[in-house]
Parts: sequence; C-alpha cells; structure tokens
Amino acid sequence: NPVRRLSTASSVTKPPYFIMTTEWLWYKKEKLGTWTEYGCQDDHALPVTSADLENVYLANKDDEMPIVIGEFSDFLSFKEMCQKNVLQGTTNEVRRRPRFITEEDVEKKIQGKSQSAQVEASACEPKNIPENWDKSALSDMGYQRVALSTFSKEYEEIQSLFQQTMPTGAIQKIDRNQNLGLWEIFQWQKERMKKRDNGKPVDERFLFCSTDPMFVDAICNQNFEWGSCAQVGTLYGNGRYFARDALDSKMDLYSDFTADTRFMFLARVLVGEFTQGRPGYHQPPRKDGRNTNLYDSCVDFPSDPTIFVIFEKCQIYPEYIIEYID
Repeated sequence: NPVRRLSTASSVTKPPYFIMTTEWLWYKKEKLGTWTEYGCQDDHALPVTSADLENVYLANKDDEMPIVIGEFSDFLSFKEMCQKNVLQGTTNEVRRRPRFITEEDVEKKIQGKSQSAQVEASACEPKNIPENWDKSALSDMGYQRVALSTFSKEYEEIQSLFQQTMPTGAIQKIDRNQNLGLWEIFQWQKERMKKRDNGKPVDERFLFCSTDPMFVDAICNQNFEWGSCAQVGTLYGNGRYFARDALDSKMDLYSDFTADTRFMFLARVLVGEFTQGRPGYHQPPRKDGRNTNLYDSCVDFPSDPTIFVIFEKCQIYPEYIIEYID
C-alpha cells in the first residue's frame, strides 16, 4: 500500500486564528541541486509565493499555472510537479512540503489562542470581498450559491443583460456564486496583469457561457473545465468560449431536459489585450517577436468582438448562474 502523509487543513483555507492548520511551502529545484522557496525575499526570489501556489493547487490539482520571470514565461504543472520553460526546453522539479513545527511551537500556539483569537478574528477577515456578497454565506472551503431577490438591483441588471438578446427567455432563478478561493485567485491574476502592463487597468467583462445542468455545481466549486460549457468548435482556438450576448451562448445541445430548463453562467472574464483567433491555437499568439509577450485572449472580430476564447482559468470567475426556460 502507498504511504500517505496525514495533515490538517491547509492554512490558506482557514483564517489565521485557526491554529491547527498545515502551512505548505513550495520549492523549485535549481540547476545545482539546491531548492528555492517560492516568494522568498532574496535576490533570486520567484515571482509567486507558496500561498499563491497553494490556492491554485487546491482549486485544481491537475491544472497548469503560468509564471512570468523577467522576459521568460514558464508553466508550473501541478499534475507533474514541475516548472517548464517551453522556449528553453528546461524542466525543474517542484515540491510541496509542510513547514516543520516542533511540539514547543504547538504548545505556544495553543496558549496564545485564547488571548488573541477574538482580536485576530476581526483583523484577519478575508479582504477584497465584493460589497454585494452575503457575508453570512461565506465558506472557508468550497462555495455557496445565494439566490438573488427578484426585486434587487443586482437581479434587474443581470436580467437586462440576458434579455437584450433573449427577450423571450423566461428567467426562473438567478444565483450568485460565492467562492472565496476562486475569487482570490481571480483577483490575484487581475493584479498580476495590471502590474505587467505598468498599472494599466485590465479589460474585464461580463460574458455568457451555457452549460449542462450536471456541471453547474462543479463549475461553481472548481471553475470551468473542458466539456463543462457548450463549445462552438475551435474556430478561434482551443480554449474556453464565452459570448458577449446571451443568444450567442445559447446552445440546443442542452435543450433536451425536463421542462426545457437551461442554465447559463454570467462570468467575470479578464479578456485583457485580445487578438484575432485561429484554429489550432492552444494559447494566445505573441504580441511581438518575444515568445513571452503573449496576448491575453482571442476573439472573433477584434474591432467589435462577440466571442472570446480564454486559455487560463485564473482569468475567469463564474459569478452568476441563470436558470431559464426558452
């Protein structure tokens, strides 16, 4: 039988005042055999921290994460536990290890908990939570679907976007997906893109994506995967397709369910700088001669795009679920 390490919940999934958690550290093996911790404060600091990697890893352990180091763009494969540079053809081992703590460290944490728990609990609440979220329906792990009131401004705005191109679609319900883990990853990616472009605001849009009812909860929990949303082919690249208009996202593929109930996501998408899509694209093309300077997404018509192709999950936040009858 394989040997497995037993551990408590990852520290990134709990507020800091939860003391019995495991802090996972991420390391990359360098050429000379030494191991460098991600995010260490030294001259060779890697641009992401262990906490950044841990959040993305827990969201999907089979995912790949882009890492930009100067003029080079690497990909960290969680499935293969390695960091790859396609241009140079190099691969570095990656390891995820728990921070070592002694019995004395544990005793100190227990003794200090009763004295500081209340103070830390108020001071360490998650940051950047959207104002419209229901704070009583937040989950440290996973997600919560919150039904919107039909009389709320939030509901009316989404209904208006939907009915601009689908006026006959009868909305039965609109839920807001509150997934703190995915939201923090999305915000991290947004900040990363902003820094890359010297502080220029990132082009962020609300876009539609139809899906099979059986995938709705999986998307809320883990974001979009291949096959979880209706695809219109690969005319503009092999990514995830999103539409500006609800009508373009509506697919007859999902019409054979009881009472013709259908589901469509209205997602926040960091489209960034986009360009014309092409069949066979597995990532956006280069902006210039450097392999590391890529566009953020591909579209159908760059002058007035209606279809966007996204290649990185961290550029997507599946925010609203629209249940309707057509």
